Amino acid sequence: MLSKRKIWLNGSFVPWSKATVHLMSHSFTRGSAIFEVMSVHPTPRGPAIFRLDDHLGRLQNSAKLIDMPLPLSLRALHNAALATVAENRLDRGIVKLICYYGGVEFEVIPNQKTVSVAVVAANPARDLGTAYYAGRAPARAAVSRWRKYHPQTVPIHCKAAGNYLSPMLAKQEVRERGFDIPIMLDTQGFIAEGATESLFLVKNRRIQTAPLSLVLPGITRRSVIELARRLGYTVLEKKMPRAELFRADEAFYTSTSQKVWPIASIEKKKLPAPGPVTAQLLEAFQKITAGQDPRFRKWLAVVKR
Repeated sequence: MLSKRKIWLNGSFVPWSKATVHLMSHSFTRGSAIFEVMSVHPTPRGPAIFRLDDHLGRLQNSAKLIDMPLPLSLRALHNAALATVAENRLDRGIVKLICYYGGVEFEVIPNQKTVSVAVVAANPARDLGTAYYAGRAPARAAVSRWRKYHPQTVPIHCKAAGNYLSPMLAKQEVRERGFDIPIMLDTQGFIAEGATESLFLVKNRRIQTAPLSLVLPGITRRSVIELARRLGYTVLEKKMPRAELFRADEAFYTSTSQKVWPIASIEKKKLPAPGPVTAQLLEAFQKITAGQDPRFRKWLAVVKR
């Protein structure tokens, strides 16, 4: 199926197999590509990208953090994302927008500051046979020995390819131990997040998550915090010691792909999955992404065909 997909590349659609970059490009060899992954959902008004402009705002901030000159305006990127979904006739799946240095480089700093932009739209379940969307079993989590990067080593708010080596190692490590997904601590031992997920704990119906000083500003994370507060829950963004994991009444991850993903266990600790708070957030989120809650219609960028 991927062979039939088209990729938006620097203003034109090209066949999947033609969207290539040189082996010695800077972003391949140095990890300097920045990107955003967004979800597409079927709604009564047509397929819609969840919080497209918020993702693009974060992309713009990533570019600033590594001094990458974006060649297109946010409006142009917005239109490119919508056009790519329409061109691929996608009603459910993901959009990945990538900005990268495509020129051949041997230096650590790119001499050629020309930035290419690619937009990919696909349905991982249909195209790759992977269970990318909701429907996965509740997560079995474990604390990884690998830590989050310290904010003074790399800009942790930059969604750059090079920042994902540590999460990859953490996920590999906990899977080898028989778990699904890692919980990563920061270098001081405070709870941070998952590999590519934000982490929330619930205790006495109060929701807690790590502060933005420790983690990537997740778009779904922000959405869940706003939604939870609207539903009357107290949400605390604070530093939490590792021991808080084992005091929680329930826990869940949030991410672009899963939105709200209940956690069934943390190491040997069993949890209700979903617990009552998680279940309410999960149900509310499903209505939002299906276009059934008019209060959150602004979160959906509808694709016109």
